[in-house]
Amino acid sequence: MVPQQRIDQLRRDLSGTLLQPGDAGYLQAVQIDNGRVDRHPTVIVFADSADDVALTMRFARDNALPLTVLGGGHSAAGYCLNIGGVVVSLAHMNALTLNAEERIVRVETGALWRQIYDELEASGTGLIPVGGGCPTVGIPGFMLGGGYSFVSRSYGMSVDNLLAVEIVTPDGRLRRVGVDSKDPEDVDLFWACRGGGGGNFGVATAFEIRVHQPNTPRMLVGQIRYPIEQAQEVLGFYNEWVESLPDAMAVYGYLGNTPNPADPDDLIPSFGLTPIFNGGFAEGIDLIEPLLRFQPIYAELYNMTLPEWEVFNGSTTLVDRRDAYIFSGNLPPGGMTPEVIALFQRFIASSPSMDTFGVWTHAGGKISQVPGDATAFAHRDARFIFEIKAIWDEPDETRENVEWAYRFNQALEPHFQGAYVNYIDPLLSDWARKYYGSNLRRLEAIKRQVDPDGFFDFQQAVGSKFEPRAGLPLDLSPLNRTVLVGP
Repeated sequence: MVPQQRIDQLRRDLSGTLLQPGDAGYLQAVQIDNGRVDRHPTVIVFADSADDVALTMRFARDNALPLTVLGGGHSAAGYCLNIGGVVVSLAHMNALTLNAEERIVRVETGALWRQIYDELEASGTGLIPVGGGCPTVGIPGFMLGGGYSFVSRSYGMSVDNLLAVEIVTPDGRLRRVGVDSKDPEDVDLFWACRGGGGGNFGVATAFEIRVHQPNTPRMLVGQIRYPIEQAQEVLGFYNEWVESLPDAMAVYGYLGNTPNPADPDDLIPSFGLTPIFNGGFAEGIDLIEPLLRFQPIYAELYNMTLPEWEVFNGSTTLVDRRDAYIFSGNLPPGGMTPEVIALFQRFIASSPSMDTFGVWTHAGGKISQVPGDATAFAHRDARFIFEIKAIWDEPDETRENVEWAYRFNQALEPHFQGAYVNYIDPLLSDWARKYYGSNLRRLEAIKRQVDPDGFFDFQQAVGSKFEPRAGLPLDLSPLNRTVLVGP
């Protein structure tokens, strides 16, 4: 137990605010997108500045408390929260400055992508970021893990457009590291911040980000849905067809249940394709015309700016405070094989919850033109990046839904080539290798250099020896913690 007088002293020293259990607003502050996560820290600090962050880190260190960082609250495993420790919330740090001439945005890490989209839209410049497809996602975890965007095939990963990071490291220093860094330790830290995952090397307080002028002010975007029975025909075609597309076209995917347009209460097991074309509407229609020759349930196509589309479409992937378990996996080019498609059909048909769904990112293009060791993000050659979200309502439904998803993941495992750290999964075996590939050893070396005492420590932190116990019935305890205690 931390003496109350120490907490009161921290409260007085902060420019920001501090909440404890029982304070007004505390329970709201510990609610994140995944409602399954229920973790109550001793202290939540809403930092106003990097000085507040450093002060809070020192308090946590002096009192031997774990410290985690809360950005947008979309941590798949809830690692942004902890039990009995200290949480730094960045929500009050969201200032944004646009240098339109240089096409650079400096933004504090408490900002959500919605704010960036809105401010760029309001600027009248037409500039767009390489940002998240869900506008309520915070920028820090998204970017530190790599960051796929609807325009990544045109402009690379989000981290490929990261110019500098302002970060408070475990020694309490605020450091600026970036493309112009010369000191070898700064070069290493910047490399690690581009794909090494959040919560590992310090608390990022601001980013400098390259933004872009899209090829046209408005883009062809939309949703096309098909009954799951057509998956072999349509996805078999899609698997080869995407290899012929220009980098300006991305065609994402969806697995789940779709309301019947004639009877919205009737849910149809389905899959979908989501085209986003960084170009003119008519040219985009010509490119996707082969998809429309099949017999979709429906096709909705729009002519929008990218920020408009992000806001319009973004809520469709929220867990929205329901209970969820999430896993991911990468398929190589040509990886949407008949065997994989058959697994999609079988598992979607057998899901215990009608609200469970999956999405996949269509990668390649500029992403794969960057060497795999140029940044900490290793999976440059992946073509389809899957995220499956098992979603349910009642606690007694947890095991059934998690074990369904686990079996799905195990069935796909022979086809996957690694996984995506931003969909971090406490039940994933050999997780460090799957997230970081051949970059793991360099990341571990940088971790020892920047954080020799392991201050930034959680269950799946870089360098952790944690390995979940495999096999059914599952040990679900890794889902319920942030910090690993004991062997």
